Amino acid sequence: MEKVIIVHKYDFSHSADVAGDVIKAYQAEKRSGNYEDVFAKYNDPGTQYAREILDKKYLSSTMMKLAAFRQLQDLRRVTEDSSFPFHYDKDHINRILNFAKLVPDVDTGKPVPLMLWQKAILALMFGWRDSLDDKRYDRVLVSVARTNGKTYLSAIILTYSFIVESLGKSNQDMAYVAPVTSQSQKGFSYLKTTFNALDQIAAFHKLFKQTDTNVLNDNIIAKNSQNTILRLSHESGRFDSRHFVMAVLDESGSDGAKGSPTAIAQIARNVGQVSSGMMQTGGAMFQISTAYPNPTSYFYKDERMMERAMRDDASRSLDNYLCLVWEQDSVKETEKPETWEKSNPLLTLNEKKKQQMISRLMNERNTHMMAGNIAEFQNKNMNIWLKTKSNTYLTLNDIEKSVAEQAPFNIDGHEVTIGFDKSQYADDTAVSFIFPYVENNVGKWFVLQHSFIPLAFAQGSIDLKEKQDGINYRNAEQLGFCDVTKDAYGFIDDGVVFNYILDFVKQHHLSVKAFCFDAWHADEPVTMWIDQKTDWLTIPVRQGSLTLNKPTLAFRRAIASDQIRWLDDPLMKYSFSNAVLRNDNNGVKVDKDSRTAKIDIVDATIDAFFRAQYDFDDVSLDKEQKDPFANMTPKERKTYWDNFSF
Repeated sequence: MEKVIIVHKYDFSHSADVAGDVIKAYQAEKRSGNYEDVFAKYNDPGTQYAREILDKKYLSSTMMKLAAFRQLQDLRRVTEDSSFPFHYDKDHINRILNFAKLVPDVDTGKPVPLMLWQKAILALMFGWRDSLDDKRYDRVLVSVARTNGKTYLSAIILTYSFIVESLGKSNQDMAYVAPVTSQSQKGFSYLKTTFNALDQIAAFHKLFKQTDTNVLNDNIIAKNSQNTILRLSHESGRFDSRHFVMAVLDESGSDGAKGSPTAIAQIARNVGQVSSGMMQTGGAMFQISTAYPNPTSYFYKDERMMERAMRDDASRSLDNYLCLVWEQDSVKETEKPETWEKSNPLLTLNEKKKQQMISRLMNERNTHMMAGNIAEFQNKNMNIWLKTKSNTYLTLNDIEKSVAEQAPFNIDGHEVTIGFDKSQYADDTAVSFIFPYVENNVGKWFVLQHSFIPLAFAQGSIDLKEKQDGINYRNAEQLGFCDVTKDAYGFIDDGVVFNYILDFVKQHHLSVKAFCFDAWHADEPVTMWIDQKTDWLTIPVRQGSLTLNKPTLAFRRAIASDQIRWLDDPLMKYSFSNAVLRNDNNGVKVDKDSRTAKIDIVDATIDAFFRAQYDFDDVSLDKEQKDPFANMTPKERKTYWDNFSF
């Protein structure tokens, strides 16, 4: 007889206070006695840490509360849900933790007792198993602020995989991977020192001699079995045809040496190759990183993806991912040192360590404040993802908080202002639709976009185009946010763009208030066809700061005032993430963060907002407004006269 599923299904997706609601849910389950069996059966560090987080013994981030709640709920599912395919193995936990007690720290030459949070990482990573006794979590993401012992943890994981998990096996590949060669050399040097220290222990010395283990500059190899740990970098690549049983990817959130989209795309591509190679081995990828300035990083995207998954506790869509993020929940906590253990769990070691670290962190914060770059401190030491440049147009929080799971209303029959940005050379073509609406007596705007992607300057290859731009266009196309050109020569077909705009307006019965476009493109086919073949008001928008200053600032003010909504569109988020402000004597305008960045969607949106900013004001940019029928369509004028009477 099958067990009856009695685990309550929690969904915090729409919660306004996720952290608070998670704690309430935990307390309710605990009061009902639903965790009694779990607490009686499991006393391992992973479960203990989860319990202490939810009992508020530690100050923790929202992400850690979600992960802790997931752990306890999953332990209930082991016995209460027959469809749950995983189990939690205390023997595997004990093995990794007992091994960790033997691994010397390279600075002291002696093993350093792990803190509870570090033990919890190992317990969760190695304890959860599937029906084949392979690791449940083949993708592990750990994020914590700088100087919290990440390297020591990475060394333990790789040495355990090489010495214990690969024992009796042959041709087992493992890897230590860093963003660039210099970083990989430094991290691998730590690993080599760890092996040399282990070699001083009699039992390990005997094992290394039996297996003919050699510690070299670029690899550590047991010659008898050909088991190998390789030193690799995202910069150099070399991930094809590798089938790793364990790969440690250090600083996976990096945006490369120069923070370029190309470097970010390279890392994402390498991660994909590592992951696909593990399909044959049942291997696992341990990715550890601090936050970085560029939120287009795949690591950040995976964090947000896992946050959405963990909010829906009953979801099984990402059961192979473990995501543990020690971070501050708000930049406001920069002024609250008492909360800093959220991102710096090393602060909980003891009171002496806490006072030392707090003092150093406060000095670091004050130095950055005086230098005018506090964002760098928040990024590195508070582990907060944000754009750290002073001229950033929108903050990462601005971009994320504007995301809506679905349109806030049915757009059919609605008024809309359209913005259009025509591609130049390798740029994308973007169309932005801005819909005004009122919510709780407050005027707001819903923004939709659709992009058209050329391949002419990428040798007709979507693979090369994605590498150049650092954007997964094929995924965006599947989601309906863009069309990759089908033109034989890779150019964007103006007719396709024109027909898309007309079809979209017709399909949704939209009333077009204005079609706004770059004045330099007034003689382009699409803008000329719109002007000549529709009765829409067309507004050419000059691209100087004198003209764009007001809509640029008005849009940012609307974002800050929570008056803008858009869908979870990866192209929209990417485009606004790369937009910065340039100013001159006439005002400000938006520009690219780097030469290869794409902000076509931003340009189209600001052009549309040139008109849309007045949606809730008694203002019109139409010079023919003296004509009472100026903004009416022919059909609306006919209806007016048909019903007119003196």
